[in-house]
Amino acid sequence: MEKRSLAVMIIGIAAYLVYIFAYVGIERLTPILAKIDAMMVVMSMIFLLISILLHGLSWHILIGGEIRGISKTISATIASLFASYVVPIGAASELVRFFIATRLIGISVATTVLSILAHRISTTLAPLIALLFLILYLREDLVVVGSATITTILAVYLVVIVFPNVLAMGLIKTRIFENLMRRYEKYLSRIIGDGVSTFSEEYRRSMAGLISGSRFPLALIISLIEWFFLVISMYAIFMALSLNRDLVIAAVSIIMIQILWWILPISFAGSIGITDLLASIAYQLLNFEPGASASIVVIYRLVSLTSLLILLYPSLKILGIYPREIRRIYRESRDMKTDQAGG
Repeated sequence: MEKRSLAVMIIGIAAYLVYIFAYVGIERLTPILAKIDAMMVVMSMIFLLISILLHGLSWHILIGGEIRGISKTISATIASLFASYVVPIGAASELVRFFIATRLIGISVATTVLSILAHRISTTLAPLIALLFLILYLREDLVVVGSATITTILAVYLVVIVFPNVLAMGLIKTRIFENLMRRYEKYLSRIIGDGVSTFSEEYRRSMAGLISGSRFPLALIISLIEWFFLVISMYAIFMALSLNRDLVIAAVSIIMIQILWWILPISFAGSIGITDLLASIAYQLLNFEPGASASIVVIYRLVSLTSLLILLYPSLKILGIYPREIRRIYRESRDMKTDQAGG
């Protein structure tokens, strides 16, 4: 895993450097970065820190946890987000969050799976609602970008991101999923323990409680607030680079990044270079110059990584995870893969 991760990182960074020097031109990038407003970068980081904490809070509500357990669920969220920087594979964040929730915090498998899926829906619906309000509020002051571009991005977001998450959440309580569970029960029991046979029934009960209660609406409201701070964080980067763009463009750019985050088979955060290249090209769809696009991506990468590093140590300490424990977990997961390959 370490060699594979390192190889992906080296290839990605090399590809991005070729893009910077051969296409963008270092002479177009350095003048933009030279006049950056450091205070706005710090503000962007503060807004992103708040957004990350709210991200964990919305998941905690969906789990149905008590106030006294909130620090552990938020810490699990932070650790899982950081994992996406270390492991360059898709869904790394969800897999780590699942492991921490079920093995370290003691949340049941069915509740964890349901809460993660519901959280995905909450965090994917929130930007659409927030963007609609922004367009209505700023309709007279918008900096015009091709409406076809924004419409296309939103259509892709709905079809590729929102709809599959809703479908997955509903599919788990069907007979089709139960048949799959029975078919692969031997292998699933190694991952989720002895509760494979009762998973579907427990999942149905958890879903009924989630739908009939107020947890999902409350989590959605918190996700909306989370997205407000996330958009403000991106807007602060625009201001730091003296780019004349409004909040709508900041919101659309975050949605565009999230599309890349969800659809790529590699981790958006962990695949340094490759995803930066794709994001730099994608920003040009919003009429940013190549130099400005690359500058946004570089600053956003530094802000997001620094924010997670600030929160990581206290989160690991709350969870009781230390370097030796991380190595032990890694060895156990590697041995499990070896056993599965041998069986």
